[in-house]
Parts: sequence; C-alpha cells; structure tokens
Amino acid sequence: MNIISKDIEHMIRKISGDLGLSFYKALKGKENINEFDIAESLKVTINQLRNIIYKFDEYSLLSTTRKKDRKKGWYIYFLTFREDEAKKVVIKIKKDLINEMEKKLRIEESNQFYVCPRKCGRAVIENAMENQFLCTECGELQILEENSKNINQIKNEVNRIKKELKIKD
Repeated sequence: MNIISKDIEHMIRKISGDLGLSFYKALKGKENINEFDIAESLKVTINQLRNIIYKFDEYSLLSTTRKKDRKKGWYIYFLTFREDEAKKVVIKIKKDLINEMEKKLRIEESNQFYVCPRKCGRAVIENAMENQFLCTECGELQILEENSKNINQIKNEVNRIKKELKIKD
C-alpha cells in the first residue's frame, strides 16, 4: 500500500488533534529537533507539547534522544518523527476499521430493525416487540426499516479500504 501524507495526517489528527498535526508538521523531514524549540514555534507550553509527545509515544511515532541541561539540571528531549512507524499505524487503524465495519455488516445482515418515524431510535425486532413496537423515546409506532442501503454503504466502504490496503476477500 502506498501510504500518503494525507493518510498520516488523518491518523495523527485522530490520535492527537490539531495541535498534534501542527507538531507533526514541525517535525516532518527533520531530525533531532529540540522540544523547547518546537514548543516555542507552536506557541504552546512545554507541558502541552509533552502531552502530545506522550500521545505520539503510545504509537512509537517518535525516536527521542535525551540530554541533561547542565545549567538547569533538566532533561531536554530531541525528537525525530518515525515515518516508518506512522505507516504501520495507518495500516493498523485501517485494518481495525475494516474489522469493526465487518462486525456491523454482520449485525445489519442478520437482523430486522424497526425505527421511529421521528428518528428517535432504532431497535432490533426483539426489542421492538418487547415495547409493542412503540418508540421508547416518544411513543410513536415504529416501522420496519429497509436497511439494504446501510448494508450497501458498509460493503462499499469496506471494499474501498480493502482496495487501499490491497487486501483480497
């Protein structure tokens, strides 16, 4: 699979938000960047930056070197973004998404659902029967949902992601 920068940026935003994305862009293509320099360039405190560093570290996205500041006695971290690990994380996230969607697909294919006309909720037939097909939120009579559209959407999305990952059924 050809992991592109957009995939990595999407993954980073998912795990660490917009600040994490700015952090990634500050590190991208550089090596051993001083954490204080990054914090200053992003206009954040060192504690805010370290929270992002911890999130990146959960996925092994950084290689770090630590040196002690002789004047202050603090440790200063020098950071490098690990592009190879980022690609592995993107692939893992996409595979996990496929698994989640395939579970959802099995549920959609093996159940009948009843929905409230006001869109309050959705229930499998067993739960709808228990409530005499009345919505538990508003009391309206629930109607049988035609879920073939949901099934097709899930299948299409799974196939799209599998195609990206070049996975065959």
